[in-house]
Amino acid sequence: MKKPLIHHALTSLLFLLTMLLATACNDGGKYEIRESKVYYTYWTWSFGPQNYELEDADSASFESIEDWVARDDQHVWFKQRLIKGADPASIEVEDYPLLHDKHDYYYKGAALGVKDMATFRIEKCNDDELWATDSRYIYFDSLRIEGSDPATFEYLEFVEAKDRLHVYYFGHILEEADPATYEVMGNYARDKQHVFYCGHIVEGADPATLVVEQKFEMDKPDAKDKNNYYRNGKVFKYNK
Repeated sequence: MKKPLIHHALTSLLFLLTMLLATACNDGGKYEIRESKVYYTYWTWSFGPQNYELEDADSASFESIEDWVARDDQHVWFKQRLIKGADPASIEVEDYPLLHDKHDYYYKGAALGVKDMATFRIEKCNDDELWATDSRYIYFDSLRIEGSDPATFEYLEFVEAKDRLHVYYFGHILEEADPATYEVMGNYARDKQHVFYCGHIVEGADPATLVVEQKFEMDKPDAKDKNNYYRNGKVFKYNK
């Protein structure tokens, strides 16, 4: 009876840590003007309340559009980050954390360098990742992927996508992966020749017989094939 209790305790601890990290990242910030100075105020788990002065801000023309985006007559900010080159007159908010002006799109305050604004399309957008396309490129976060084929873009799973030419992991090409047969299986993936773990080939693994365990247990493998058991993409010596 001890193992289920330990597993339950570990699961609860992991959930609590995840929630604490989420709280630390989601600062719940807002903009404030005090004595002609503009501040972005936010809270962190480690240091409590913080006040970041927007040194270039003009308090007379300053406007908070959302709690996470603001402008004056010369500048645009994402939280406390100055978005260089952004046009305050044409700034518009998309879903958090994406916004755009008449020239470009910005993810978490970083410019995407969109080449065709008229055909730009959001494929996936949240606080963890952005995938987007236009008539010329695929975009991941603020990375424009050279040599991509946006017409055949397909979102797969978290940070993974493909087109007819390539498989992409965190926006980078997996050179060895075959997009026609590539399949995501949790942290693992496979094509007709290889098994991958978090974007790296698992040497010697057999894609045809790969099975990924759905239940996380500290003392057991997380995948297996006809040759071996695996844990975190490495061969795991498992005694049943």
